[in-house]
Amino acid sequence: MNNLHIMRVSALGAFAALCLGAAGAEAADLNTANFIAACSTNIAITDDPAFEEANVAPKTYCECVAEELTKANVSQADIDILTKMHKEELTDEDVENYPTLEDLMNTNEGFEDTCRQRLGLPTDLGPEEYEEDMDEGMFEDEEVPAEDDSSPPE
Repeated sequence: MNNLHIMRVSALGAFAALCLGAAGAEAADLNTANFIAACSTNIAITDDPAFEEANVAPKTYCECVAEELTKANVSQADIDILTKMHKEELTDEDVENYPTLEDLMNTNEGFEDTCRQRLGLPTDLGPEEYEEDMDEGMFEDEEVPAEDDSSPPE
């Protein structure tokens, strides 16, 4: 009876190892190179002054996000749609045909926050900082029209 028990445990262990190995191989097969390239050149990332202040290259940040996505066992289709997002190539058709896109975007945002925190970058602009950033460039390139004195008095 002990031999039968040992064989069962061994068989279950081998099966578990096989399953874990298959899951690892699937994650390793993800092609994240295009994602990393698109993310690294996204203007929202390259123009973020926090990267320079923290001495973090955008590529390092994007590699971190890609690693988190891989660990989460996302599909290649998920990686591809996020690549399109970073390239700003998402179409209405993509949105319609990807019913879990909003969930994927939220998950990706969580991974981005994780990587920002890990790399010493701020994770979120607070409302005051956001308003200051918005106010800074509001009228830089626009000329404010002079008052029109030619209108009849009321």
